[in-house]
Amino acid sequence: MRSRGLSKSKIMAGIQCPKRLYLETYHRELAEESPDKEESFAVGHQVGELARTLYPGGTLIDHGGDLKGAIEETETALKVANDAVFFEATLQHEGVLCRADILSKEAERTQLSEVKSSTSVKNEHVQDCAIQAWVLRGAGYPADTVALVHIDNTFVYGGDEDYTGLFAQEDITGEVRALEYDVPDWVDRCKQVLAGDMPDVEVGPHCKKPYPCPFLAHCKGKQPEYPVTTLPHGYKVAQELLAKGIEDIRDIPEDRLKNATQERVRRITVAGEAELNPQAGEALRGLPYPRYYLDFETIGFAIPIWAGTRPYQALPFQWSCHTEQANGELDHAEFLDRSGEPPMRLLAESLLVTLGEDGPIFTYTNFEQKVIQGLAEMFPDLEDGLQRVIDRLVDLHPITKAHYYHPAMKGSWSLKAVLPTVAPDLDYGALGEVQEGMAAGRAYFEIIDKKTNPKRRQELITSLTEYCKLDTLAMVRLARFLQQ
Repeated sequence: MRSRGLSKSKIMAGIQCPKRLYLETYHRELAEESPDKEESFAVGHQVGELARTLYPGGTLIDHGGDLKGAIEETETALKVANDAVFFEATLQHEGVLCRADILSKEAERTQLSEVKSSTSVKNEHVQDCAIQAWVLRGAGYPADTVALVHIDNTFVYGGDEDYTGLFAQEDITGEVRALEYDVPDWVDRCKQVLAGDMPDVEVGPHCKKPYPCPFLAHCKGKQPEYPVTTLPHGYKVAQELLAKGIEDIRDIPEDRLKNATQERVRRITVAGEAELNPQAGEALRGLPYPRYYLDFETIGFAIPIWAGTRPYQALPFQWSCHTEQANGELDHAEFLDRSGEPPMRLLAESLLVTLGEDGPIFTYTNFEQKVIQGLAEMFPDLEDGLQRVIDRLVDLHPITKAHYYHPAMKGSWSLKAVLPTVAPDLDYGALGEVQEGMAAGRAYFEIIDKKTNPKRRQELITSLTEYCKLDTLAMVRLARFLQQ
């Protein structure tokens, strides 16, 4: 029988899925960690460090990987402390280790404060705190109160490096107390998992909630060419089909699917050929020229860096625009801030100049409309011009979804799913480092970082401009395809 120590994070993994706990403990090599997860960890670390400034004079229990030393220092400090605050206080109980973000003692009362980069309290946060509270109680240092410290997304940064008000603190003592009684059962179940064989758990919603599992690809294994799990909004029906041994969309009986979109996907996949409804081009053919094709890239900082902005506010830093004339001639314009100063004003002004006053402006989904509306709210003197831009927007996404499908899209009408089927010569995979939106945000943050090497900065600028340019060229090709 194998026996392994447990940490708070491993118990949380076990609550989500026992198979995940087993794989994280014994087969980490099978994990596929995404850059998004790495970025999330980095943001969490940054937010945690800033939260410590709320408690001046606090002591950091920092022993690197020496957990034994951290435990000893924590116990020694807690025994003698009266009014004190500790960061990363490390304690252990019945083989379960936890490190408390903030542990404060005042007038013989102890408060456990957990810091999260989210904007609200979530169920998994209460579970997280319940595990910590149970360990603290078992170690002889029970928390009288438990608080969740999180980002307040109504906070507006003044631009003076004063982040007072960025954090909201909610008392969750009652919720934690109610769950604390369940922790011993969680611990026992996790220990049983780690002492036995790998659990057999089917892939399901738990693979992505509350956290994306890095072992999802491993658990899925080899998939059929057209998995029933790719049916749009079809989780329930997919599970019913899988229970009957039907794994491929082409094997679904004709009369099985009641949802019209799902049935359309099945029918076209069985036929093996794309279907384009001629009505797709009717509305587009009547639109005048010049025609504009617009795409934004945005970034949202957990900790705002520009005055007048809020946490996680989607702030545009780049746009790309292809302009198409009646004879098919294309021109391209772009804006990309590289200074690190707030780019939104210059971006909006340059956009108004490029788009002029006439001609349809094509987008894919309503994201661009939301960004423009945000700019109008940010700059009231530009509101009229930006509203006229909004009035000219034409969203290609609902037109495409209503009238076009190709089996290779596998249930998705995202631009990256559609493009290879209408313009295979345009390939996001052939781009450089930036091939999707999250990567664009990471690249921009590195570009405006003064510590970035000039050569590296130029590589990122090139990659970012190529990516955004491809997004608008993709829309040009799609609109032409829909009108053929």
